[in-house]
Amino acid sequence: MLAVPSHGETASHGVITCSDRRMLPAACCALLSAKRNVGMTSVRLFLLAIDIDENAREQIKIFTRHHGFDIEVVDFVSPSFEGQGLGRWPASAVARLYMDEQLPSDIDRLLYLDADTLVVSGLDALFDIDLKGQPLAAVDDFLMAFPHNMGVRIAQIGMAPESRYFNSGVLLIDWAGLKRRNFLKDARALFFRDSNRYDCPDQDALNVVTERNWLPLDPKWNAQTGILAFVPKPAILHFTGPKKPWHSRVQFMHRDAHRFYKTELAGTAWAGFCATPSVFANIRSLLSHHLINVTKQRKHRTTQRYFEAQQTPRGT
Repeated sequence: MLAVPSHGETASHGVITCSDRRMLPAACCALLSAKRNVGMTSVRLFLLAIDIDENAREQIKIFTRHHGFDIEVVDFVSPSFEGQGLGRWPASAVARLYMDEQLPSDIDRLLYLDADTLVVSGLDALFDIDLKGQPLAAVDDFLMAFPHNMGVRIAQIGMAPESRYFNSGVLLIDWAGLKRRNFLKDARALFFRDSNRYDCPDQDALNVVTERNWLPLDPKWNAQTGILAFVPKPAILHFTGPKKPWHSRVQFMHRDAHRFYKTELAGTAWAGFCATPSVFANIRSLLSHHLINVTKQRKHRTTQRYFEAQQTPRGT
């Protein structure tokens, strides 16, 4: 644990993402996008790095020098899992549940971003949101639009039937408050009691331990792929699902994000991370986009009704 700041030091805001070597280019792009969309000068950018070697560290340095900003790399110190069952999950699946043991304590508010996110609008309004005494704020998961499916998930992980369930890809955290209430420690303990019970390990565990102790945010702060079409002015894009903007088969709705990765990774050690789709792949993506809109109209209407109802003046 890092030391508490001495008297007279001021707390700061932070943005953090977690990544192993496989996702490092995307994670660093997420932090770059956050840096470009925050007006405050005291925001610190953290990368919780999981099992990266010296070559990967050098790649991070090349990227940050190229773009003229700093990332504080925090090595994830893997705790001993002896006698505790990770089940089908690697250690990286629960790394962010140890942020309280990895990060400095002089953080006021912490914005957690999944590595597959991009910030596309100003973050200052998000940092300024009144959390109303809650330890964290988040956006409903896409599944909340479908009560039956959500009910199955909630029952599986042991939450009350009427509970709301957030997507943990974007979390605004009262850092001191979260640590004081031991939510991360409790989430770790919950996971290790029955790791195979959870389909989304850290997200499920966080939802259980913070049940009814979180503030819902406007969906624009976590515009997941399944709801993006129904969010008029997204601030944070979250590329949920297996198809990512840096893949060779780019979803039509993510074509601008693809250009971002392609542009910002050019001239760095990760220039080849973002694939270049063929003309055929681009045509197929466009046709698939229109076909999905036609064949899944009912599902889209259901999703649209739910998430439009969540779009409130809160956080604007």
